[in-house]
Amino acid sequence: MTLSKPEWLRRLDEAALSHWHHGWTTVAGPDFLSAPTSAEHAEAVDRLVAAAGLRAGAWVRQVHGGEVIQAHSPGLLGQADAVWTAEPGLGVVGRSADCPLILVVGTDTAGHGRWGFAHASWRSTIAGITKNLLREMAVSGLRTDQAQVIICPSAGPCCYEVGPEVQEQAIAQLGPGAAAFFELHDRRQFFDLWQANCAQLIAAGVTVENITVTRVCTICGGEQYPSHRRQQGNAGRFAAVSGGY
Repeated sequence: MTLSKPEWLRRLDEAALSHWHHGWTTVAGPDFLSAPTSAEHAEAVDRLVAAAGLRAGAWVRQVHGGEVIQAHSPGLLGQADAVWTAEPGLGVVGRSADCPLILVVGTDTAGHGRWGFAHASWRSTIAGITKNLLREMAVSGLRTDQAQVIICPSAGPCCYEVGPEVQEQAIAQLGPGAAAFFELHDRRQFFDLWQANCAQLIAAGVTVENITVTRVCTICGGEQYPSHRRQQGNAGRFAAVSGGY
């Protein structure tokens, strides 16, 4: 992983991903704390998509659910926690301060691009947001076995402590196998959102070797990213974008 210019935009710098206009911001970049309806938020999106080499951005008001929206044009699209597009030059943008942002790229059988992101908070993860995104992209023609996926910096299994009710909901909605995503340490329970979403990706047909987990924890991994938990609710928001031509 290397820094692209500007330095506040990070991305995977691999030859196989050179066509993918993607990345995620650090605290040195624009702050996405403002309401999605605000001019400040739109300006932050403009800065991000321009830095990623895209012409425009589309985003949603994230509500910690399982809804997916297809973007045909830029701007605020409505309420959802995942967005995808087949429009060249249009980036889809999500924001976070601990929740995993999951970026997806791929093509259909004719070679036409598909780009997406999911905001996989614990509630959205339990609602199947990553599975839902891949399913909708696959219906549009995405070859899931060829798709590339990045799980951006977020709260890691080392630090993401939850109450027993979260595990109960996960098992109720995802099945008994969801118990594997939780570990108990010193009577404290931790939820591995990375593993939980990797499982949804693999179940949707994405191959293990095409999934990159950055494994940077926003809570304990330094101060490059805002963290709601580390900063006790005083955090800004960083963002990620997925798009291409």
